[in-house]
Amino acid sequence: MKNFFLRPLSIVAILMLSISINAQITTPQPSPSGSFTQSVGLTEIKVEYSRPAAKGRKIFGGVVPFDAVWRLGANSPTKFTTTDSITVAGKGLAKGTYVLMAKPGASEWEIIFNKNPTASAFGFKEEDNVVKVKVPTQNLPFNVESFSMMIGDITGTGASLDIMWENTLVRVPFTNDVDSKVMAQIKQKLAGPTQNDYYAMSTYYFETGKDLKQALEFCDKALNPNETRFWMLRHKSLIQAKMGDKKGAIATAQKSLEAAKEAKNNDYIRMNEASIKEWSK
Repeated sequence: MKNFFLRPLSIVAILMLSISINAQITTPQPSPSGSFTQSVGLTEIKVEYSRPAAKGRKIFGGVVPFDAVWRLGANSPTKFTTTDSITVAGKGLAKGTYVLMAKPGASEWEIIFNKNPTASAFGFKEEDNVVKVKVPTQNLPFNVESFSMMIGDITGTGASLDIMWENTLVRVPFTNDVDSKVMAQIKQKLAGPTQNDYYAMSTYYFETGKDLKQALEFCDKALNPNETRFWMLRHKSLIQAKMGDKKGAIATAQKSLEAAKEAKNNDYIRMNEASIKEWSK
C-alpha cells in the first residue's frame, strides 16, 4: 500500500523536474527596450526604442555607417507617436504613430518619419516616408555609453527630440500650434467664465507676452475683495511689476505674503519677500 501512494508522487516529482530543466533561461537583453512619454504644449509625445551599448566600439562611421539608413536603435523599429499635429524642423507632421529612422552623416543627419508601422532600415518604401528633415550634429564633451533619446528644451509651444550616443548629439526641433487652440478656448470660455477660467486666461496672457492690460483685467476678475489665494495675488503683483506699477505690485505682494504666512507656505513667503525687496529699491 505504501508503494502504491509513493509511485504517483514520484511521477509528479519527475515531471516537475523535467519542466524546470526545460524552462527557458532568462538573461539580460544586450539592447534593452526603453520608452518615454512627454507632454509638450498641448500634445503628448511618446518614443519607443531599443538601447544598444557602445562597448568600446567606434559607433558613427563604424558600427553605424555614414550615409546609410539606420533604425535608431536595435531590434524592433523605433516608434514615434504624437497626439496632435506638430511641425518638425519646419515641416508639418500629422498626429499619429510613425517609424523613426535616420541617415547619419559626419556633420549632418537626415531624420525620417515613415507611416508604415512595420518599416525598418532594411526594408521600407520611399513613398511611405511622410517627413524627412536634415539637422546638424553636435559634439558632446563626454561619452554616452548606451544609445539614448529624450525630449529637451521644452517650452509651452515646442521642444526638441535629442538623440545621443558615443560623443554625438543630434537635436530635432519641433513645435505645436498652441496659441490658436488656446485662444479658441478663451473665446469660448468668455461666454460664461469662472474665477479659475479668468485666472487661467490671465496666466496665459502674461506668460506668452500678450496684452498685459488684458492679463491684469482677467486677474482682477479672478480675485475677490477679501482674496486669500496667495498664488493669485502673487500673479497679479508680477503683472503690475512688469507694467511698471511697482507701488501697486508691492501692495499686492504684501497681501500675498500675509496670506502665504497664514497658509504657512514657505515658498511663497520667500518669493514675495524677495520681490518686495527688489521692487522697493
